[in-house]
Amino acid sequence: MRSFLLTFLSLLLSSSVGFAQPETAPDDAPTPIQASDLFRIQQLDNVALAPDGRHAVYTAKRIVEADDGSHTYRTQLYLTRPDGRMTPQPLTRVADASQPAWHPDSDILAFVRPVDGTPQVFVMRLGSGEPYQLTDHPQGASQPQWVDRGERLLFAASVPGDSLAAQGDSIPDWFEARPGASARTTDYTPPPATRIVLRDTVAYRALDTLATDVELADLNLDTDYLNTLEAPTRADSLRAHAQTRRAIADTITVEPPAPSPSPDGPLPVQRQWLDDRADRRNPDVITRLDFQGEFGLRGPISFQHYFVVNLPEQVWTGTPDRPEATRVTEGFRSYSGAQWLNSTGQMIASTRPLDGRHPDDVRARHLVLIDPGTRRAERFLALEPYALSNPRLSQDATQLAFTATDTTDTGYAQTEIGLFAMDGRTTPQLITTDFDRSVSTPRWSPNGWYLYTTAASEGGFPLYRFAPFERDTTATDDAPAGPPEVSDSETTFEADSTMMRPVEAERLTAIDRGIRSFDVTDAAAVYVVTEVENPYEVYAASADLSRERRLSRHNASWLEDRQISQPEPFSLPVTTEADTFGMDAWLMRPPNAPDAPAANTHPLMVQMHGGPSAMWGPGEATMWHEFQFMAAQGFAVVYSNPRGSGGYGYDFKRANYRDWGTGPMQDVLDAVDQALEENPDLDADRQVLTGGSYAGYLTAWMVSQTDRFQAAVAQRGVYDLSTFFGEGNAWRLVPSHFGGYPWEGNVPPPVNVASDTVEVYSDSLNTARRTLIRNSPQTYVDQIDTPLLIMHASNDLRTGVIQSEMLYRSLKVLGRPVEYVRYPDAGHDLSRTGNPDQRLDRTLRIYEFMTRFTEETTSSEEPDDD
Repeated sequence: MRSFLLTFLSLLLSSSVGFAQPETAPDDAPTPIQASDLFRIQQLDNVALAPDGRHAVYTAKRIVEADDGSHTYRTQLYLTRPDGRMTPQPLTRVADASQPAWHPDSDILAFVRPVDGTPQVFVMRLGSGEPYQLTDHPQGASQPQWVDRGERLLFAASVPGDSLAAQGDSIPDWFEARPGASARTTDYTPPPATRIVLRDTVAYRALDTLATDVELADLNLDTDYLNTLEAPTRADSLRAHAQTRRAIADTITVEPPAPSPSPDGPLPVQRQWLDDRADRRNPDVITRLDFQGEFGLRGPISFQHYFVVNLPEQVWTGTPDRPEATRVTEGFRSYSGAQWLNSTGQMIASTRPLDGRHPDDVRARHLVLIDPGTRRAERFLALEPYALSNPRLSQDATQLAFTATDTTDTGYAQTEIGLFAMDGRTTPQLITTDFDRSVSTPRWSPNGWYLYTTAASEGGFPLYRFAPFERDTTATDDAPAGPPEVSDSETTFEADSTMMRPVEAERLTAIDRGIRSFDVTDAAAVYVVTEVENPYEVYAASADLSRERRLSRHNASWLEDRQISQPEPFSLPVTTEADTFGMDAWLMRPPNAPDAPAANTHPLMVQMHGGPSAMWGPGEATMWHEFQFMAAQGFAVVYSNPRGSGGYGYDFKRANYRDWGTGPMQDVLDAVDQALEENPDLDADRQVLTGGSYAGYLTAWMVSQTDRFQAAVAQRGVYDLSTFFGEGNAWRLVPSHFGGYPWEGNVPPPVNVASDTVEVYSDSLNTARRTLIRNSPQTYVDQIDTPLLIMHASNDLRTGVIQSEMLYRSLKVLGRPVEYVRYPDAGHDLSRTGNPDQRLDRTLRIYEFMTRFTEETTSSEEPDDD
């Protein structure tokens, strides 16, 4: 592969294959984005402001070259100042570091980095030597946060279910360490063996020991004597033999040694042998519903719990022994989003209700109050029918913010922000119901007046803030101005209109920018920005995001001599059965194109996003390099947000219900047609199409419905929705987006049935089974004539690799132009977080395939009349 990449890069640097090139630029002219620039992009994240506001820390993930020429990732912590008076400095050097957490004194950092491949928590003091490894949890440690004013540290770690059972946690009825565990006797020993001892009648000393479980022939008795034995049992026969020797027959019991696991012997021994193999995951033994991870099958069930660990004395002046961590949560359930109450020593976290069901069957999540000393958890807040997550305490610990998602509409529901007073004397409030966007985890301002969050919106990821305690001037008699008080503290509520208390959202950043990570104080904000000119950089501003200044130059430094393509926005109406919406789209021309290009100059590449509820736009970082590279190679790139996209409200997102193909396809084609109509330099005869995940599905769907594209690339898609239900870990999209399961409803009638028979089936046209078949590209595979490149990763369990094999084999049997690229040891996120060399290979293969079918012809031959 490395040889291929070097050859192809050399080709790209010399020319753009098949496309008319602009006149030679001056030597000092900026260079368009190149393929290998992928290795230069640094991804910034994990911004954290020190409590005193003087310093900020963040992570920078970069790609480095190994000794063998391959590439890998390295993540470092960087320190800077919000006032801009300090050039960012790396805090860590060798190992990857992430998840920084400031000590209350603002001079110590906790963070996570791997030890022999397992993440552990480290602590370091600014300016004082090497970090100290604080944890050594066998399953790894993450999410560090300081508690008790910095005397201890809280962290999360996975605990296997069988370990919880061994530690005495109450075992629920559904839990079995392995299938059939209730039938096993783990301390099995064979039944005791009976022996008959022949003893002297006078001295009573043992003369012989005869086993009852051997054949009489093994006792070396003569044949004549054996013929005289007519006793009904072997034991009686042995006693008769004792009488012939004038001896006393004394029966004793002998305990045999415990047997080793073996494929031979009694069933309990065989079960132990099978258990030993299951321990080594050879084979995987599966009983749970959610048995697929991202890269492989899940092992025995485990749960996320929280632990506390003391910071050792003399940690900065000596080498103290590593302290032992104490688990502070219990039970066969996972906890997340823990928040410590320093005033009471308690903890709030999100977890599923403990109602006797298997965790895979439960979508609901409640907030619980935990006593770390006893590990006992009591329900603090349940709001039906919402799943509550990400609890966030105000600094004075009087108010709790959280996120809430409607469990009755998991495929489309927007994530809301909720509020609940810690005294439990008022009802909870949902403050973003009029915002109509899915929010991220909120963050309080230190003074407790504002809640900050980001949300996908109209092609960007702006930063918003809410002031939930301002006076509500829109209150009516039906909607009281303040939350109604309750007579006693309650923990369980049914959501109703009195709890929907919308607060106006104040947008703080431009709609066409993306805020990737942020932190705030009362005086300042620090955040990572994605924009057209630069995919990742750290900025600081005042708390209202005025007086902005850039703090870093991780990508700005090498982008100084790069020429960037600027997206040109346009919009168009989208009409559905329910409403008419406005849809955003963008056109990116080659950055080195002449100011007045000739007609039909640029081939058109249509890019589509996945999800299906993802959203693209100038503030989206993951496609920054690919879009810029494809534009630099001469393509005009068009991308849009068709129905089903996030960032445009609930109704628009749900407009693809039971319609993944036809409606979204028409939206994409309408955007392409408008771009062609308004821009004569685009070549309608040279159109190509690509997308990944859901957009891989949509790519296959579109080439099965139209032949307008000269080539297409379907990446990590799903093509047969019934198969997707069983093969992909995103299988819940099937019931939530298509209204049921593959076995629900009639199969479609044969296409050659009489019309009156078709009428009989008409009442069942919208059953789940028929909808899945009707929406599957595989159903129409025989209509695909467009040259198609199918790409998938071998370890992709989000969509499942059989999908791509089925589509490829079908097209090969049909004799259609198709190729298949399969990436080993890679998963669904190959294009974003996968192996850097495979990411580059993928980009180049898409470009090369598209170029084969869009090269300008130099032939002067006239086309055939027919």
